Amino acid sequence: MMRIFRIISGIVLSVLAAVSCSPLSKAQLEAVRQLTFNSDTVSRSPAVLFGEMADIRLHRGLYYALSLSSGETRYAEVTALAEASMDDEGMVRKADGYVDVLNSYLRALRSLSSEQRWKGAGTQFRGIGSRVDSVIYRYNILADKEEGLPEGYARMAGRVLGYASEEIMKAVQSKAVRNVVIAGDTLVTASCDSLMSILRSDEMNALIEHERESLGDNFSAWLSAMEMSGEAVSVSDMEAYVDLVRRADNLPAVRNRCVSALRSLKNAHASLAADLAAGETDLSADLYEELVRLNRLAAQVAGMLN
Repeated sequence: MMRIFRIISGIVLSVLAAVSCSPLSKAQLEAVRQLTFNSDTVSRSPAVLFGEMADIRLHRGLYYALSLSSGETRYAEVTALAEASMDDEGMVRKADGYVDVLNSYLRALRSLSSEQRWKGAGTQFRGIGSRVDSVIYRYNILADKEEGLPEGYARMAGRVLGYASEEIMKAVQSKAVRNVVIAGDTLVTASCDSLMSILRSDEMNALIEHERESLGDNFSAWLSAMEMSGEAVSVSDMEAYVDLVRRADNLPAVRNRCVSALRSLKNAHASLAADLAAGETDLSADLYEELVRLNRLAAQVAGMLN
């Protein structure tokens, strides 16, 4: 019995020594999980702008198609609309590339920082201890009293080994997360900067302005066709157009919210990486503020995505 106690005590002491070297606090590891959760939404923010532009393009294209005189030309135009996509724009394809890189990193970091990385090992050891004790109990029922084996130690050892394995895995996980965050900050910064540059580019400004102007031109062409055919324009038709105009006018604001969200992601990750590189053991005020801002902007982006 004393030998078992010494073994268990040695395990506990070794665990305490390993955990004392853990480079991340519980609050910091939770901050990493929160950052990856919110950043998954933020990284998709360019899709909000591109999706809104694609929808406006579709509807204003339908106005133009309906303004055509023959069924054959209408069919050709509507078919072209169905086959067209914002993905055909070069800057959209470029943005998608950066988004894929950013999402791949965030998914890897989220997986690495998951609690399941250490909980699984502890559960397995505790389960082994319980199963061994169950076998010993059944054996003792059949065996003579003199041949009986001590019960309870396997379960106790399983619990201790479970605790030990969890704490050691936490320490290993913590070190790995720290290294990945510090090394990955350059990637996050470059990806966010590139996406923001695309969204704020002259090409994007020109594309937004083109959609706004084309909407008016296509609607005007449809009104002329309705007038020539003697058909009446309904109130709902006018309301639909007014809604599209408002959405088109709001495209610059949507773009700015997407840029703000990406900038917040970049700053939050940079603040976290700086804290970890400096050996901080708790959340700094700067990091806390950036995480709060990121959470608010991610909620806005999620609302626009839905």
